[in-house]
Amino acid sequence: MRLVPLSSAWMLGIVSVAVVSCSKTHDRDVQSRPYQPTAAEQRRIDERRAEERRAEEQKAEERRAEDRRLEEERRAIAADERRLEDERRAADARRSEEDRRAAEERRARSIGGGPHDGVFRATPASAVANIAAARCDREVRCKHVGAKEKYRTRAVCVAELERDKRDDINSDVCPGGVREKELNDCLAAIRDEDCGNPLDAISRLNACRTGNLCVK
Repeated sequence: MRLVPLSSAWMLGIVSVAVVSCSKTHDRDVQSRPYQPTAAEQRRIDERRAEERRAEEQKAEERRAEDRRLEEERRAIAADERRLEDERRAADARRSEEDRRAAEERRARSIGGGPHDGVFRATPASAVANIAAARCDREVRCKHVGAKEKYRTRAVCVAELERDKRDDINSDVCPGGVREKELNDCLAAIRDEDCGNPLDAISRLNACRTGNLCVK
């Protein structure tokens, strides 16, 4: 009769040890397995990722819209610059023609007829303006006018070259005016000059030398 309780206690101990061992094994298995979110958690994760993707797409679209706006502004500025340049050229052409006609009329009145030698003349001021404009047009075409270049803008280029050229072509040097045909030849030579030649070298073009342009 005494053997039964001892046997029961012994069996209970074995069962307890087995249960503890299984529990520890289960705990290790649970810890070793990656966490698996519940269905509700997974939905929240997917929704958050979708929101992040939408936010990134919205930012990308805003950047593209900003790039398009800036490109449109650049095109508008370029169009305005071309329009202003055309207007300046037209104004220069009108001034040249008006100066030429005025010089012819003054000479005709002074001698009682048209130019006695048959030479059409431009005024020195008109010649200076046209030469400066042609030289600066070439510099713009050759990409020599800009923020990091000698002349920041075409207007600055024209103003400085007109000032410099007045010492070479003026009423004292060209008392009879400037031959219009030779002036046109000079302007054509400037336009055709290669971009590799420096700006100052243009003043040495044969067609633009004072001796060829001026009517003494």
